[in-house]
Amino acid sequence: MKNLLIACALLSVFSAVATGRISAPSPDDKATARAAASSGAKTARRDSDVLELHRDSSGQFNTVAQVNGEDVSFLVDTGADTIALTVGDAEQLGLDVDTSAFMPIGRTASGVGYGQPVRLDRVEIAGEQFHDVDAVVMDGLETNLLGQSVLRRLGRVELRGDRMVIHPAG
Repeated sequence: MKNLLIACALLSVFSAVATGRISAPSPDDKATARAAASSGAKTARRDSDVLELHRDSSGQFNTVAQVNGEDVSFLVDTGADTIALTVGDAEQLGLDVDTSAFMPIGRTASGVGYGQPVRLDRVEIAGEQFHDVDAVVMDGLETNLLGQSVLRRLGRVELRGDRMVIHPAG
């Protein structure tokens, strides 16, 4: 049953990729993501009770969050149900990734998508910490996705032109 729930949750990630809402970066994604962390993507911070992110030059919202104490770059995807990590970043975070145990969990534009569920001990974004966060490691994913497993805990998401404003939950 858990595998079925994860598969359903990830269908929104794959449909976002398939429909072009998420454009895949170059194969040098690890370097690209690290460069984004130091130049374009900023660590999210709450200012006057709201979290505000600005659209980048590609029209997307990116941020850096701490996962298990490490800075990780994310594409913010309000249509994704969960956090999705690249294999490389998951391994760098010390997660037990066994690509031979990846299972089919959804359809992508190029066929069946394979991945593995993981649990993140701690995710910190905008000064808020979340523990025991469900996520997935996806084969072929080229950029990490920050989905609803964290966004809904942060609060209500609102788009205002080139800004994404997240109002605190509660």
